[in-house]
Amino acid sequence: MRNTKEKGMWKRTLNIFPQIKIPWHLYVIQVILGIIVARLALLYIPYLANIQQGKLDQPGVISGYLGYYVLHAVVNVAYRVSELYATAIVTRNLQNKMIGRALHLPMRSYESCASQIVGWIMDGSSSADGVITSIVGFLTGVATVYMSVTSLPAIAGTMTTLVVIILVYILFSTWLEGRLLFLRERRNKRARAELTAYLAEHLGFFTQIRQLHARDEELRRSQKAINEYYKAEVYQATLTLIGSVVSGSLNDVITILVFVLGVPMVRNGVMTLVDLAAFQNTILLAYQSLSSLPGLYTRLMYYNGQLYYVANLMSEKEEVTRREKGMDIEDESIRFENVTFGYDPEHPVLKNASFTIPKGKVTMIAGPNGSGKTTLFKLIERFYTPDEGRLLFGPYAAETIHLDEWRQSFAYVLQEPQLFNGSIRDNIAYGMGREVTEEEIVSAARLAFADDFIRELPGGYDFSIGDNGCRLSAGQRQRIAIARAVMLDPAYLLLDEATCNMDVLSEQQVVKALFRLMEGRTTVIISHDMRMLDQADEVVVLNEGCVEAAGPRDEAVKNSPTLQKLMAV
Repeated sequence: MRNTKEKGMWKRTLNIFPQIKIPWHLYVIQVILGIIVARLALLYIPYLANIQQGKLDQPGVISGYLGYYVLHAVVNVAYRVSELYATAIVTRNLQNKMIGRALHLPMRSYESCASQIVGWIMDGSSSADGVITSIVGFLTGVATVYMSVTSLPAIAGTMTTLVVIILVYILFSTWLEGRLLFLRERRNKRARAELTAYLAEHLGFFTQIRQLHARDEELRRSQKAINEYYKAEVYQATLTLIGSVVSGSLNDVITILVFVLGVPMVRNGVMTLVDLAAFQNTILLAYQSLSSLPGLYTRLMYYNGQLYYVANLMSEKEEVTRREKGMDIEDESIRFENVTFGYDPEHPVLKNASFTIPKGKVTMIAGPNGSGKTTLFKLIERFYTPDEGRLLFGPYAAETIHLDEWRQSFAYVLQEPQLFNGSIRDNIAYGMGREVTEEEIVSAARLAFADDFIRELPGGYDFSIGDNGCRLSAGQRQRIAIARAVMLDPAYLLLDEATCNMDVLSEQQVVKALFRLMEGRTTVIISHDMRMLDQADEVVVLNEGCVEAAGPRDEAVKNSPTLQKLMAV
């Protein structure tokens, strides 16, 4: 992703919040309730001081303490409830926004972080509320400090200078703690996301790991990933310990200073022991609130580290789907005009490619492995834009046509169809964007020669196919994918090795389904199976990223040594 440096991180983090809906009314309620909680705490401190000194016989001590304490507890519960609701709402809204942003990223940006996005959504998003809660705490802290400090002279005015000493120590400790928290959380989130990405990517291929006898290799890889996470945990624990020593010592420092300065005054009769206890409780309350003021920096640094990668994701620009014109124009031929493209611009995969995919005809893309065939499909679907040259739709530049409408005009059938863990019905209807009828689903399955085998399964169309269709055969998965393409009713069809790696009977069924799907549609086929060549009207031959031949089938066969070699195999 583009934004991976610490510079400008504050701006990117704060830029998250205008993009999501914030329940501001709940945070306003938190500020009000927080101030009330602090005021009630100050009101019961004198009663607490008398109780601590054993003066229970004074009128109203017990009832006053219990009354204010219970009221304080009730208001505090209300504060926590509003806090919990606000946290849940902000986290939910940010997660929804992050998923939406991920789905609308340009392909280059998405592929650079695809396996880590899950970790960011699950872990980082919960920290967004912490930024706002820190500001709420700051506001209530200001009010509490003001109420506490203004009440100190009435208790023991000669000791109020102690606040200045405490303030200096707080400023230093919170700055140091904030810096440590940022470094800790940034490294921990990176290591956690990388471990999550490894587990999600590799353990999802459990069957293949066993088939390829790669358990020892995967064990070594997992140990390496876990070891990196372990190092981050040790780093986190070390910085946490340093921070806790610095911040945790302050409470003890205050207690020592209060008694060092206060006990002689009690002995000299300047103040009573009850006043000293009340002063200590009040100044500790003031300290807790006072520490929240510079502590705003500490908490923001903490959440800044937590949100580091979330902010980077949210700062990425989305694909621009609305362009100059829609697809409500007559179907046209697709033309590549001097197109050069590479995932790394310095190493192009396609080089100065020019050819035409005629409308209403079948065009086959042939060539050896690594020649750029699948990349060509990605350009047709506009997952990427050419580095040089143009992709044309008749007389129009493809980039001027609405991107969402363009992709809705295409259906893509892969060598390994991508199915979801759910029912056959849900997989066939996937991508329609509307409610579909049972008749539509069954009709699509019949056109794909899938209806018969579906009805033989337990539950029929409600049969759960497992992760990526693992409970179906390769031919069955492919026919489900073809039925989904039938449902989409595309004007343009892209077939990428759609009959590869199947037994003879399955291949025959899939080929019949494909031929039925191809009727009346502009079709582009990638296949190493030269039997598919008989179905092609046009052939484009790629070799090392260059167009070796393009034109009618017989002409391409005549002019392309690469195609002749492929046919001879």
